[in-house]
Amino acid sequence: MAIKLSVGFYQSGPISEAVRLAGLAESMGFEGLWLNDAQCRWRDVYVSLGAIAASTSRMVLGPSVTNTLTRHLSVTASAMYSLDELAGGRARMAIGVGDAAVKDIGRRPASLSELAQATEMIRGFWAGEEIPMDSARPRLLYAAKSARSIPIYFAGAGQKLLRLAGQIADGILLNVGAEPGYIQSALAILEEGARSVGRNRGDIVVAARIPTCVSEDPDAKRYVRSRVGVAFLRRIPADLDESDLKAVEKIRRDYTVQDHLRLDAAYAEHVTDSLVGKFALAGRPEECLEKARALANSGIDELNLTFMHPDTESLLRTFVRHIAEKL
Repeated sequence: MAIKLSVGFYQSGPISEAVRLAGLAESMGFEGLWLNDAQCRWRDVYVSLGAIAASTSRMVLGPSVTNTLTRHLSVTASAMYSLDELAGGRARMAIGVGDAAVKDIGRRPASLSELAQATEMIRGFWAGEEIPMDSARPRLLYAAKSARSIPIYFAGAGQKLLRLAGQIADGILLNVGAEPGYIQSALAILEEGARSVGRNRGDIVVAARIPTCVSEDPDAKRYVRSRVGVAFLRRIPADLDESDLKAVEKIRRDYTVQDHLRLDAAYAEHVTDSLVGKFALAGRPEECLEKARALANSGIDELNLTFMHPDTESLLRTFVRHIAEKL
């Protein structure tokens, strides 16, 4: 089966631009779109996704990564139910414990048990059930009990989250890097979790989220450094050499949530080409083709390309012309 390709955008510009880029991506054959969710940093994800749903017809759509804390669960459930209705059954949701969106408002990330409970509650809302919450039992009055269950993907890289995803999620949005070995190690943990409850690997859709900047621009790697740097805040792969470990130490020292994903962030200056190579698909097309092929054959179902370049249209065209058509 051919690998599915999806795109991920950070909607820092007008919503109309996100709509235009989504339409362009769909016309180029991309089958999915993920939009980032951080209320203080980018345009509202559900307004943006609604506009995109109304102007596309085939690609599946969803937030990545939403969380359980910045909105009441009934609000998230209602937004996703409404998006799925508008999109004609094309919605999906990636959810995690919370990162910048949560930290921006002074909250702590959710625990995995809270994530699991939230997943159960959201599915209950979609099924029209009453959900016990504090002193109330809210339900979505308009939700049909026979409605489609919208796919819920977990997003992250930790072993406990991967096991939990194998147990209860419909999919996983992997943030483990661009090395096939990293991905295969994550898949083994995911499958272990699935087997523990009588599921198998085929029950979970696996998408690998890869920071991407395939370009003739000799400075292409600059545009993924801030995204790559964030990957090392919670985990360190075992195969890093001494120079990479020193770079990670500096990244952790200089990172602040205020600089999260900023191209000019101080921590991004410490992200070496070696680290970029392990966690991103960046560089000239001839440098990236074999890596893209290796990723496509690493056991995943979907390759999600996330872009932070100001000229995303150019990157889309370059990727399709030099990479996608040769996978």
